[in-house]
Amino acid sequence: MFALPSITTLKLAGIAVLAAGSFWAGYQWHAGRVAQADLEAKDHAQDLQRYARRGMDASAGQHAQTLATLNTQLGAARVQIARLAGRDCLDPNTVGVLNDIGRGGLRAPAGDAEGAPPAASTGGGLRFTTDRDAASAIAICRAKYAEVSSQLDKILDIEDKRHPSSP
Repeated sequence: MFALPSITTLKLAGIAVLAAGSFWAGYQWHAGRVAQADLEAKDHAQDLQRYARRGMDASAGQHAQTLATLNTQLGAARVQIARLAGRDCLDPNTVGVLNDIGRGGLRAPAGDAEGAPPAASTGGGLRFTTDRDAASAIAICRAKYAEVSSQLDKILDIEDKRHPSSP
């Protein structure tokens, strides 16, 4: 004959089965929560992509409108510039200093006329810059600045929409 297991052994076996079952149920619950969280995260990411796409489309349209306005303003400015007298207003040394900005710096202090290269005319000699030249350069610079500023603002708006700050 065989001996019946003791009550203590049966209790331990029951506890082990209950623990294994609890562990399995907990694992299944956790796996379900992880899967549900993954689905929610994917849905949220898709919503953000759709929102960003709409924002980028709107920003691109606004930027295109800004560029069209700038081009119109630049054209109007050129008409006004053409009406200027064409008087000399900047001497060759001043033109040279201004032309040197952004090209690795000035070669000499601004007060030193030798440091600035002379402005060349199409005739090969030194020439003064006229009020037309100066106004045209300023108009182009302002238009380009406004264009880049608009583009940067749109990029920042898109980034703000992609990464909203917490309240």
